[in-house]
Amino acid sequence: MTTAEEYRTASTTLYDQAMVELDAGDTRQASEKLWGAAAQALKSLAEQRGWRHNTHAEFYRIMARLEDEVSDREFRRNFDSATQLHVNFYENWLSEHQIRTRSDDIEHFIRQLARL
Repeated sequence: MTTAEEYRTASTTLYDQAMVELDAGDTRQASEKLWGAAAQALKSLAEQRGWRHNTHAEFYRIMARLEDEVSDREFRRNFDSATQLHVNFYENWLSEHQIRTRSDDIEHFIRQLARL
């Protein structure tokens, strides 16, 4: 079983790898790694709280619970950016600039989750 700390470490590693991929021009891999970084951070918090976190549907249930707890309007937008990046892996419709902008959202989302 993966621990909250292992999820947190994976989140940081994936974020760093995404930046390398983005700098190398591989926008698809950068997008998926950014999604992964956000997902692993969410899993870390869920693991700490004893919440299920094995499916995308469970991610949305976690977000619904957290939205009641967090009054920051950017919180949902940052998760939505992660979701857009996940879709971009398959569709490849975001520009490099759009991915970089969303990478800032992911970095903020990870920090938000770490504070909870």
